[in-house]
Amino acid sequence: MIKILFEKLLTLLHYREGMGMGLLLMLSSCSSDDSSSSPSVTTHTYKVAVIMESGEQARWERTAKWALENIAEAQYGMTDRVALQLTFKSQDDSDIEQYMQQVAEDTTIVAVVGPTTSACAEKMAIALSKRKTYNKPMITPSCTQVEYQRKFSTVPYVWNMAEGDIAQLEVLLSGIASTLYSQHSVMLLCADDGNGEARNAYAEWFGFIAEEYGLTVDGVYLYKDETDLRRYVHEFCGTNGRMGSKYLLFNPSSPEMALALDDEMGKVKAAVPEGKYFYTPKIRCSDAFVSQQIAATVKNAAYEGVDLYASPESGFNQAYCQRFGQELVNGEAQFYDGLCLVAYAAALSLKKGISLNDAILAVVDGRDGKGGAWLPADMARNFEQLSQGWTPDIDGVSSSWTFDVKTHTCVCGSTFRRWRLYDGQYLTTEYLSTEGSRRTTSSKTMWDWTASHMQSFSAEEGNGLSYPALDDRWALLIAASKGWANYRFQSDVFAMYQLLRQHGYADDHIVLICEDDVAHHANNPHPGELRISDTGANVYDAAAIDYRLSDLKPDDIGDILAGRASDRLPQVLHPDADDNVFVFWSSHGSPGSMDFGGSQRMFYQTMRDILESTPHRKLLFTIEACYSGGLGDYCQGLPGTLFITAANPYETSHADVWSEDVGVYLSNGFTRGFQEAIAQNPTISLRDLYYTLAAHTTGSHVKVYNAPLFGSVYSNTMAEYLTTR
Repeated sequence: MIKILFEKLLTLLHYREGMGMGLLLMLSSCSSDDSSSSPSVTTHTYKVAVIMESGEQARWERTAKWALENIAEAQYGMTDRVALQLTFKSQDDSDIEQYMQQVAEDTTIVAVVGPTTSACAEKMAIALSKRKTYNKPMITPSCTQVEYQRKFSTVPYVWNMAEGDIAQLEVLLSGIASTLYSQHSVMLLCADDGNGEARNAYAEWFGFIAEEYGLTVDGVYLYKDETDLRRYVHEFCGTNGRMGSKYLLFNPSSPEMALALDDEMGKVKAAVPEGKYFYTPKIRCSDAFVSQQIAATVKNAAYEGVDLYASPESGFNQAYCQRFGQELVNGEAQFYDGLCLVAYAAALSLKKGISLNDAILAVVDGRDGKGGAWLPADMARNFEQLSQGWTPDIDGVSSSWTFDVKTHTCVCGSTFRRWRLYDGQYLTTEYLSTEGSRRTTSSKTMWDWTASHMQSFSAEEGNGLSYPALDDRWALLIAASKGWANYRFQSDVFAMYQLLRQHGYADDHIVLICEDDVAHHANNPHPGELRISDTGANVYDAAAIDYRLSDLKPDDIGDILAGRASDRLPQVLHPDADDNVFVFWSSHGSPGSMDFGGSQRMFYQTMRDILESTPHRKLLFTIEACYSGGLGDYCQGLPGTLFITAANPYETSHADVWSEDVGVYLSNGFTRGFQEAIAQNPTISLRDLYYTLAAHTTGSHVKVYNAPLFGSVYSNTMAEYLTTR
């Protein structure tokens, strides 16, 4: 019986030659009557622009032909039918930006499927946004860059058929965590895309997700160019046997970087002395490693990884292999789904007289009974119900087409396959899903963020330390990143200034450093004001600024903290061994250093040297910066100094309060939580402050460093830094 059903399936999927794909010039929806058939059949044809990489076009054209055949067969016998007329364009062409603008303005084109890279998709989305009258949907099969999806999350015409890169990173790390061994060390190798929201998701979220799964981070290698990448290869490949037990996650920025990695590994291997063994970490790759060029070339390591795929329950991947004699490639199933989604929406649009974009929304939210799948017989039931104005719950070949309820930006569950590269082929070893199904492993079941991930402290730790009576308090507040996009760093520093002033600090006991290029910026809709929430009070006070970043060097921070005044640095702190010092630093960060005005860096060693020479009774250093735990870890051993950081040494911290009015983030999550905790309880213990921050800071792990040499976090409170004495 199974054999008979399978033979029928193959017959149903047999390649048909009857569907042409010539290009027609037409209005957005053209109707034609087929007078030769009875009853009369009207076909409404919709022109759709397809944009993809040049290397994908041949495969996508054949997949599109298959989709159009199934769409046509599914409507056999219906009197009102829809047809898609596709035009193909490579996003690698030199005139692609001009073409995308033409697509946006061309009223005969009703939808766009593609592009396939987030950078190109962003340009297409911007072109479509220039006039609301364009109102045509853009469905992207494989644009997973997190910042792209976030930026257009409130734009109603952007539809992403795959989740962001965070989901893929989660799948990779969950696979490592679920293996038999209890302890794993993981490293990351990816491109350094710079600071801020433009940084790729692997660099942004690797440290956070690794810690969630209980993995030990052994290094983050961010390369700026091929020279950097080749240099890093020598750090984790060679004769060190311990490297063979570690894992390396590799997210190449281009096929050339993947080939450079393999080539350099070959050179290291060739240089191993006779009688020695060559060791490499277990390499796990992102979908960027999946290409015919890479598969045909690499040879010096065993590569495994994941990429977007079709749901195994659909049977689409088996049918694809049978039809074309090849495996699916990254995003191809999502492309097929995108075409079907447009066709279904067109049918519903005809019935209800609504826009195509509104029809897509109705289709993906449809719950009028269970719909069919992707085979023509199943699709026929879907078209029949849509033609009557019903919206069944339709599953695609790549996912269940369940989009996030709030924004409908992207699907809530993606299917990935785990592959192993062997003999030039990506061999499937397992299917994984971020939503779970009968034939996939759900990575969500392994994501269990609980209080057990927080640091624990001994009540007796540091109790033996003694300090002189507190005499005075001083504070240094630094917003060390400048520019309009970094609004939040300056607003947070001014909010901290206002908090200290409310709790007894005299202005001459605070040194505030920022570039002051935001409050009066041309983009600010509220000139001369800074806020940490849309409804919050103005926290800006120009008179509070002591220095601008561009007037200082990193070493000047040492003179300011140590009280070494000069003509160039007239305003400094004057702490002594009886005084407490509070430092709040807010900026971008990277492994080994923190931003200092964009063109300069505050390196960990420099900061440690400065703190060692700063007179103080107790010094509390709070840091809102990516990878800020690295400084806390580097400064372990400094007496009377405690660090509370927004992130661990291997992860980024995240902006928190987005303002549609201002068009930027107004505050960072760690800082907002810190200020709210102090406002509620100015005498909160440092232990309770930590737990409050850890529970409310999303996307990074708040950390405390050097507590044994500072004193008990149970008995030490913020009263020593905030309450008037």
